[in-house]
Amino acid sequence: MRKMTLRHTLLLVFFIGMASCRKEFLEVVPTGRLIAEKTLDYELMLNSSDLTLYSLAGFYAILGDEVAARNPFFGTRPVKDQRLFRYENDVYNPGEDPTELTAVTRTLYLVNKIINEVMDSKGGTDEQKRGIRAEAMTCRAWVYLHFANLYTKPYNPSTAASDPGFPIIREADINKTPYVRSTLKELYDFIVGDLTAAVPDLPVTITSRHRASRVVASALLARAYLAMGRHGEALIASENAIGALRANTGIAARLYDYNIEMLTGGALFSTTMATTGPAQPTLPNHIESVYGKQDINGTVGSTVNHFIITPQVASLYGAADLRRRYYSNTGLTYPVGALRRLGPSIQPTGMNVPEIYLMRAEGRVRSNNLYGAGSAAEDLLFLRLRRMPSAAAAVPAGMTQSQMLQYVMDERLRELAFSGLRWFDMRRMSVDPQFSAINRSHVLYFADGSTQNYPLRPERLTLRIPPRILNDNPGMQDNP
Repeated sequence: MRKMTLRHTLLLVFFIGMASCRKEFLEVVPTGRLIAEKTLDYELMLNSSDLTLYSLAGFYAILGDEVAARNPFFGTRPVKDQRLFRYENDVYNPGEDPTELTAVTRTLYLVNKIINEVMDSKGGTDEQKRGIRAEAMTCRAWVYLHFANLYTKPYNPSTAASDPGFPIIREADINKTPYVRSTLKELYDFIVGDLTAAVPDLPVTITSRHRASRVVASALLARAYLAMGRHGEALIASENAIGALRANTGIAARLYDYNIEMLTGGALFSTTMATTGPAQPTLPNHIESVYGKQDINGTVGSTVNHFIITPQVASLYGAADLRRRYYSNTGLTYPVGALRRLGPSIQPTGMNVPEIYLMRAEGRVRSNNLYGAGSAAEDLLFLRLRRMPSAAAAVPAGMTQSQMLQYVMDERLRELAFSGLRWFDMRRMSVDPQFSAINRSHVLYFADGSTQNYPLRPERLTLRIPPRILNDNPGMQDNP
């Protein structure tokens, strides 16, 4: 059976049932096109499970520098995971499918189809059509942020106009090959353009955690601007996201208060919390999720021994920090101080409320708004008061701008460790003067106390293009 490539992944979309959509409006014709006519048909495409289920979180999590590994357990992991952890040049074997990209590429086909066709569909109002198109544009930007953080260099304004980007695919056309890489500047301009255009046509009211709203597009715009080092614009975008979040009158979206929700009867309470971690609400009921992409993360679990949180990062959690309940050192005889992440193995990604507040806190720090009303310290305290008792939540007073920025990055680690977002931070920190000199590495621990160190070389902040994609696109430039 022939293996899947970027082009062949697109082909699959025609043969995979769209579980959440009406099937009668879809036909497979010889040229491999999905047929849709009514505005409602395009609306229903946005409910497809193909736009919800992914497996990228574990891929990213292995790359994060908060993660360490233990032998002999590490040696039982798939070869791909071992190569990622060792920051090797080549992750995939020749001919191997880049399976993490399958769902993302299928998503790209669907949203391009919606973007290009919905305005000419029958039966809907112009406002409805523009809203559907805006949702698809938001999703396309989300897809390309993934491509950018895997296969392009960290964004450097002085070189972005010549650094290779990733192919920008605007058409739902499986026959348009080979694809050509854009420049990095063109890629990020494309992402920002989609999100900026989408915001006015998106609803403030959140009607589904699986669907884009103004909160989502603004928050993703903040994430993109942070990656570009455009911190003032990231602050504005995160302010807009929180403003829309507060104006939302639909499905509830807010921070969980661990002081309450981890108690008996709370949404996160579990009778086995000590051994399996807090309970995980289903994605439709996850209050912190505003863009529900469901991700499988095989690096976490109550019996997982191969990947652990490093002793250095574990030490960032205070004794009263209730986020510590997601970790355990039971059975971890080495290394001293390390922790096992208990869960969740099925986690909400896409965009969550904690990240939005942390992005605004960072933007406020970078504008030197450190303390007082409307400051970074206020955002940090707002989060911390919901993660631990008030007696332990205070943000240290008297920090300089540089110290506060480090504190924000540490808070991001405490909140987002093992989620995969650390890789996004590592990349942008590599071109940030305050953090660029830090040498990052992975450590493999052995039971006898010995260790093996795997340094992260600058070129491996960018993964090489999978061989299957290169083979299917003759002349495409690979990364060094």
